[in-house]
Amino acid sequence: MEYRNIIEQAVAEIFSTMLFLEVTPQTGEPSTINEERMLSGMLGFAGDLQGTVLIHLPATVAIAITNAFLELDLDEVDNEVKDAIGELTNMVAGGIKFLLPQQQRDVQLSIPSVISGKGYTCATTGKALRCATGFETDGGPFVVEFLVK
Repeated sequence: MEYRNIIEQAVAEIFSTMLFLEVTPQTGEPSTINEERMLSGMLGFAGDLQGTVLIHLPATVAIAITNAFLELDLDEVDNEVKDAIGELTNMVAGGIKFLLPQQQRDVQLSIPSVISGKGYTCATTGKALRCATGFETDGGPFVVEFLVK
């Protein structure tokens, strides 16, 4: 199944209705490895479809999104930023779940987690289909991954 269109539609809707930000999907295979400080929101799927939604953002982009989302003026990563990225991950995963074909909609979502650091990678155990889409906002680029077992 092609998940790219589902990811693009879910992200565009969340950003336009909840964050009032424009996003532009990028072409090509995005990289999720970056040597600057990053935040990654993760949320698992179980049921008819098993996998993980991940959102990878440079710290500066996470701060810009948080400022837009919560109407704040933060300049560093704090618990507000981490909570906002967790909620963003939850909303995007919920949007993806809603857009799944009918036969795959019996899916439960986990609680989102957020990690932060430099030079880390996120991987799933076992074999999984990876669909990753890069996006550009006024605040900078970010990547949404959907790993499906």
